[in-house]
Amino acid sequence: MRFDLKKHTARALTISALTLSTYAGLGCSTTSGTKSDSAAAMPVQRTISEQEALADFDAAWTLVNETHFDPNFNGVDWDAVRDELRPVAAQAQSRTQLRAVMQDMLGRLGQSHFGIIPASAAEPEQMASSQNTDSDDDSYNEVDAVVPQNNGDGQGNGDTGIDLRIIDGRAVVSDVRKDSPAASAGVKTGWVLAAIRDLEVADVLDQLSQSFSAQEVGIHGVSILKGRLEGREGSDIDLTFLDGTDREVELSIARAPMPGEFVKFGNLPPMSTHLEWSRESFTNDSGEEVEVGIIKFNIWMIPIAPKFERAFYELRDCDGLIIDLRGNPGGVGALSSSIGRFLLNEKGSLGTMSMRGAELQFNVEPVIVTTWGERIDPFAGPIAILQDSGSASTSEVFAGGMQSLGRVEVFGTRSAGMALPANMDKLPSGDVLLHAIADFVTSTGARMEYGGVVPDVEVKLTREDLLKGIDSPKRAAKEWIAAASNAR
Repeated sequence: MRFDLKKHTARALTISALTLSTYAGLGCSTTSGTKSDSAAAMPVQRTISEQEALADFDAAWTLVNETHFDPNFNGVDWDAVRDELRPVAAQAQSRTQLRAVMQDMLGRLGQSHFGIIPASAAEPEQMASSQNTDSDDDSYNEVDAVVPQNNGDGQGNGDTGIDLRIIDGRAVVSDVRKDSPAASAGVKTGWVLAAIRDLEVADVLDQLSQSFSAQEVGIHGVSILKGRLEGREGSDIDLTFLDGTDREVELSIARAPMPGEFVKFGNLPPMSTHLEWSRESFTNDSGEEVEVGIIKFNIWMIPIAPKFERAFYELRDCDGLIIDLRGNPGGVGALSSSIGRFLLNEKGSLGTMSMRGAELQFNVEPVIVTTWGERIDPFAGPIAILQDSGSASTSEVFAGGMQSLGRVEVFGTRSAGMALPANMDKLPSGDVLLHAIADFVTSTGARMEYGGVVPDVEVKLTREDLLKGIDSPKRAAKEWIAAASNAR
């Protein structure tokens, strides 16, 4: 089955909406800054009126005009963009064509966290009752991109337990959750995911590479593929892998409930939030036993805060901590300060969020007492942060802010470079505008937008190591903690 990038835009944008830090909401997808083909071929029958098209276009332009943090719009003549594209929007024959025009408009800014989420993707549960709209809209008639199919792919509370990274242009299994269906089926790290049913993964990545940079392919490719792996609890999905010798392995895996707690935020569908922690002991070069606490969570949402506090409490006696933010796309920005209070022994600031006419400091007050009333001190040992190109938004605020304060050592690869806080606002049609409302710099003036957080120690995941069960960034972080704790 050939992968149709346009058909999957709604699903990709829904997932990409998780890549924002927030002030009053969540934000979303990246834009490359290149101009889209706003004058796409018109369908025979018009499905939206000129008045409807202009209502959305004008609302989106005005929201950006009034809330963009830079009055100079990143050097773009915003009035001229409106004058150029408004007549094109008026001629749009369908919602899809209108969205293309509006994406073109937003793309002129050349910044992350700008995009349009179709109403059906923002609120998938409404799709069944809204199928009378855009009935001639060819890209959104393909509702498998945003609603469950008969086979259960793409929507639901179940998954396989597989995590993926794009390595050398292939979707490589980077982690298999313990006790997950994938683990029971024998899936190993380092295997390559070749097909999801009859969808060729190489086709997905090839199509994405025609529209996105290699870094963006790594982000959006993982989001799309992991989205397809999700589905109804108990439903089966047929997957084809390449093992360590590139031999095909075909497996039918039954999805199990995702771990953690499901939360609803703004216009986004419910999402699973989960945190896991563990201890790992090893012997350093001096023959001393070193114990490292490892905390990993998938998204910065409110339920994570008490889970992190409990994990920190249980691991407070460790020689060092590793906070794994790989693949974590962001979420609620204020949580970065809430988590930071367990790690700083004096007051500090992760950075400054600058909006039009206002500033907000991400201040950190060291913890004194737990939420259950027990006296506790911030962690005093060495702290490592793991990140990769899938670490975005609030993950970048946290990692970059802590790095600027000199409190952590960052391992892995450069982060996504999508760190602009943003809002989500519903347009007259029900589509959602995702738009940046603020800039963010750390206490040393470091800006993560575009450049991302640069790791102190660059360590790439390789398929060869994963096939051996080696997580090379984590291994490097553990070695650093061992050396740092030995020097104390």
